[in-house]
Amino acid sequence: MTRVTLAPIALTRVAVTLTAVGVTGERTAMSVEPDRNAYRAKDLAPAAANASDVLENVPSVCACLIDRTKARLFRYQDEKIEEIGDYFNELPRRGKSDGFGGYDAGHAERKVSNDAKQHYKFVAETMLELYERGFFKMLTVGCRDEQWADIEPELHNYLRNNLLGHFRIDPGTASPDQVKSNSERILDEHLGRRRNSIVSEVIGEAQRNGRGAVGLRRVLRSLETGEVQILLMGDRFKAQGYECRNCGHIDMRVIDACGMCGQPVSEMDDIGDAIIGHAYRNGVEVMHILEDQEFEKAGHIAALLRFRADQNTNEALRQAG
Repeated sequence: MTRVTLAPIALTRVAVTLTAVGVTGERTAMSVEPDRNAYRAKDLAPAAANASDVLENVPSVCACLIDRTKARLFRYQDEKIEEIGDYFNELPRRGKSDGFGGYDAGHAERKVSNDAKQHYKFVAETMLELYERGFFKMLTVGCRDEQWADIEPELHNYLRNNLLGHFRIDPGTASPDQVKSNSERILDEHLGRRRNSIVSEVIGEAQRNGRGAVGLRRVLRSLETGEVQILLMGDRFKAQGYECRNCGHIDMRVIDACGMCGQPVSEMDDIGDAIIGHAYRNGVEVMHILEDQEFEKAGHIAALLRFRADQNTNEALRQAG
């Protein structure tokens, strides 16, 4: 028999009903598709005041602590941890006798194993529904090492694709601070690997004259032509420039009127916010880069491109000719 105790969320064995939490109407802080790990400024910017706010946003994380008899769900976001649910699975008690030839003992052990499997499945289904409702975007799992092999197969592919990792912990005695510490560690490791991979890819593509743009002038041109897939901006980025009050065109040159629409422009000491705003309007993914020497040589700004407009045009002309 399963007993469920929830604070802000009412759950049943059959389905998840979010009553006290209005998740359906919530504007989530991130937009991470099931098979992707990059973050979109388009969904970050409405809640952010400037470029720094956008760059510092991280995805909401669900930390699931689980063993054979208990599960606890936590939500980590904005450096805060909140426990959102408890689940108990009351396994059958075993008697003192092993029965005839050990049959009763073996039967009881199989029953316990099956009940534990159903418990893992129920918790995994609950997390899937919460994920689909936008309650979190990434997942960590805390459990005993020997139980992970039984837990992982019960996770839906959507959850596995957004699984940051698992850590060893006692679900019954773990404190919120311990959950927060482990979740932050795993999240930082994930974001670090992601940043390093993207930086290397962008610089390599730029050196091969491929889908990489480095330096402010090249990145601005790529943003204007809609080539940018991921915008990389360093924490030390700062550059003067001009932004059109009408169309939002950004220019590094000293100008009195917009080169695109002819309307007045505003001089800016730092065009970082304007660049992030442009990324927001066009659904470009944004990544914050910290203390990377190769990236600093590129001028603290770069971009991974979806395509190269100049190369595509030449290819089209060649085929047409």
